[in-house]
Amino acid sequence: MNPSPRLSKLQVSGHRRVARLRSLVEPLGLPATAEKDRQVAWVVIEARNLWAGFLRAYYLSGAINTRTSSGARVSFASTPLPSVSAALIYAVRLLKVKTFSSTTVRRQDEPAWHNISGYLKLCTSVGISNLPQIYAALSYPTTFFELLTPVRNFYAHRCNETVRKAGKVGVKLGLAATPNLRASQIMCSKLPRRPQNVITDWLDDIEAVIDLFCS
Repeated sequence: MNPSPRLSKLQVSGHRRVARLRSLVEPLGLPATAEKDRQVAWVVIEARNLWAGFLRAYYLSGAINTRTSSGARVSFASTPLPSVSAALIYAVRLLKVKTFSSTTVRRQDEPAWHNISGYLKLCTSVGISNLPQIYAALSYPTTFFELLTPVRNFYAHRCNETVRKAGKVGVKLGLAATPNLRASQIMCSKLPRRPQNVITDWLDDIEAVIDLFCS
């Protein structure tokens, strides 16, 4: 996902990618078979990539005075930055390496865009003009802000530490009293009074939050 002078482009791209991921996991339920595990693993990793990529593109779009879908201008009031490249370097220096001196930012140099506290720090520092809208979007009642990353890390690394942290997600969601559920069991489960599994709920929430950011 790339920065754009129109946030509606990010919104449409986000909707399209969510729909593609959703189609792969919406039908899934328990038991969590090996085939379902492979499907869920790919979708969870891609969902976190989508979320982080959206936040990155949204911030960088502010450097080129983008507009929301309602036509409102979004700009940096406190720290005007002359280009997308300058905005990216600023983010690296603020959130990751204060002494960063290169004129080229590699992906491994970039901050963790999905880190909500860091993202809000960045948006506040540049004085992004729609900061209240961003706070409202990040106040959306969803668990994916906190819980998507530990599940993603399990699928990406599959080690004892990530197994332990992913198991805690089931406890936090109220699906188990102890962290003994596997990640795919958690993702394929339905929460009480929900018609679909957890990962589908999270994809719907990502789409809703993107809409709040871009409206």
